[in-house]
Amino acid sequence: MFVGVDWGEYHHQLCVVDGEGRVLEQRKVTHDVAGLRELTDRLGRHDHVVGIAIERSEGLLIETLQARGHRLFCVSPKLSARARERYRLAPTKSDTFDAFVLADSLRHQHEQWRPLAVPSPLLAELRALTRDRERLVWNQRDVENQLRAIVLAYHPAVLHLFSSLDRDITLAFLRDYPTPEHAGRVGPARMAAFCARHGYSGRTAPDVLVERLRPHLLAAASGTTAGKAFTALLFVDQLERSTTRSERSASGSGNDWARTQTRTSSSASPAWATSPPPRCSPRWAKTEPGSPPRTSCSPRPGPRP
Repeated sequence: MFVGVDWGEYHHQLCVVDGEGRVLEQRKVTHDVAGLRELTDRLGRHDHVVGIAIERSEGLLIETLQARGHRLFCVSPKLSARARERYRLAPTKSDTFDAFVLADSLRHQHEQWRPLAVPSPLLAELRALTRDRERLVWNQRDVENQLRAIVLAYHPAVLHLFSSLDRDITLAFLRDYPTPEHAGRVGPARMAAFCARHGYSGRTAPDVLVERLRPHLLAAASGTTAGKAFTALLFVDQLERSTTRSERSASGSGNDWARTQTRTSSSASPAWATSPPPRCSPRWAKTEPGSPPRTSCSPRPGPRP
């Protein structure tokens, strides 16, 4: 027996065909406890189920079927779309037909397809972490692109100061000087104070930053500037939150696994592998007259007791 499941957010369509391609069962089940129990019960009534074809590789439906011992074959949506063309020329789409195409395609090609492997608990955790983190990164990129479009429309000088828009120092400058009028008052002394206040450790002198800023101080109309500045600060807040969450997801969810790895290897690690990197001072930092020249990097102080 060959099974195709056209999954959905609220319902799943089940289709079972035999070795000759005859439809033995078509059934729609709900995506809840009763519906998934009915789905597994109906599959248990058929003898020798070779596998289940479905256009999904993760989710509650997948894990429920794998927990019952079924072999699942993940079919690419593009592949199933090409397969539908072998049965119908008209671009019609229905759940029953899609489930049949999946089941019949599995009947013809199951020997060439590879079933989904059942992951271990640790592998399942890592997969969930990396997939969700990837979605967070995509969301952060979208927010950054929207903020870039807003800044270009009224305050493009911010984009010429630092290496990227999503850096903390860039967002801090946009928050402290949200309009071209505010940014136009920044001179070398005020820029140096701003860099010191926000812990900027770059290698660009304040007067160079001011030179980058001033040629691009274009100004829009007062109404446009007021509206765009208000919206830009909202996107700055959202970008800062998304950046913080993505960093926590990378460092927090995998801490248990990281501890088990470092616990076994920390004793054999060289001293330089665990020592913190040096803290570098900006090149533009000046020394007092008669004092020895300041090195570019000074050792980072150890943790407080």
